[in-house]
Amino acid sequence: MRFKTFHKWIANEAEQLSAKEINDYISDLTPRDSDIPDYFMELIKKSGKKFVLKTVSIEDLLANDQALSDYVKSGEVRYGEGGESELEPRESDLDYPIVVFNGEVVDGYSRTSTLYHRGEKTIKAWVSE
Repeated sequence: MRFKTFHKWIANEAEQLSAKEINDYISDLTPRDSDIPDYFMELIKKSGKKFVLKTVSIEDLLANDQALSDYVKSGEVRYGEGGESELEPRESDLDYPIVVFNGEVVDGYSRTSTLYHRGEKTIKAWVSE
């Protein structure tokens, strides 16, 4: 993973990012073909919303985002067969906040699923406001 700008945010301990910075963050996390459609990335950027770093309840995310809930509870492996993929979250990747836009997770399905199945109750998230 390249994380060119991501390390800047960690170093500065940013607690708020602009919509453009969130797009850069998502791009840094998924440097290859993103599973987030370009038009949706454009919606985020055009929204002009700020994203605040929060600790959120995984159960609340599942209750409010049906697509995420279906994915997490299905046990589906999004990348590669049998969970074998360089795109699956590594242990160090699990600390990277997910992105929640208008109440739905737009980046971080695999991180959320992994933590949920480990019994974690919360996850760090960049949440649009």
